[in-house]
Amino acid sequence: MKLNKVIEEYIVSDQINAQDISLLKQHGFKTIFCNRPDSEEMNQPTAEELQKVADSLGLKFVHQPVIGNAISQKDVDEFKNYYENAEKPIFAYCRTGTRSTMLWALSESSKRERSEIINLTSAAGYDLSHLIK
Repeated sequence: MKLNKVIEEYIVSDQINAQDISLLKQHGFKTIFCNRPDSEEMNQPTAEELQKVADSLGLKFVHQPVIGNAISQKDVDEFKNYYENAEKPIFAYCRTGTRSTMLWALSESSKRERSEIINLTSAAGYDLSHLIK
């Protein structure tokens, strides 16, 4: 698990496993976002399995599965609602972290300058220059 900081309150990563959740708690995260549909890959832990561990440790868990090349405005709006109402800091994951980064970037596009979003996401290791117009 690699922690890629987009901003202080929003960190993204690739797929996690149940053992990673206690480390996330130790790092001070309050909420976990899963933006990955179940069964994308063999041996991928389900969101339900990971949510049970998160719940047992007192962490909030939000499962908002999206398809990377088919993110809709509805997905962005739903993410924005989850984000605004979540206890922070938030740890978000998907297969590589890109979807979680894209959702954040698109939800911030009305508040932040394009260049700021591109700089923040690039510093976190995600080139979204093609995404934000």
